[in-house]
Amino acid sequence: MTLSKMLADAVQRAALRAVEQRAAAWIMASVTAVNGDGTVDISTARGPVLSVRRLRSYSSPVVGDVIKVSRNADGNWVVDGAYA
Repeated sequence: MTLSKMLADAVQRAALRAVEQRAAAWIMASVTAVNGDGTVDISTARGPVLSVRRLRSYSSPVVGDVIKVSRNADGNWVVDGAYA
């Protein structure tokens, strides 16, 4: 592999990571801790996320709940609710 090909591949990987990080998304996660301040700690496929705010409609979180979580382009997270 040539140096220019390696550089092009590295630039492409960096651009893809940047786009993924700035994109809004929703994902499934599980609750790992319920905090007293209206937040929960969650486990996602990408790793743990601490102190995620939950919507009022998700009023009784329980450790182990499978939940839908949204993340906006700025990196803010919110728990939309639990799956049945």
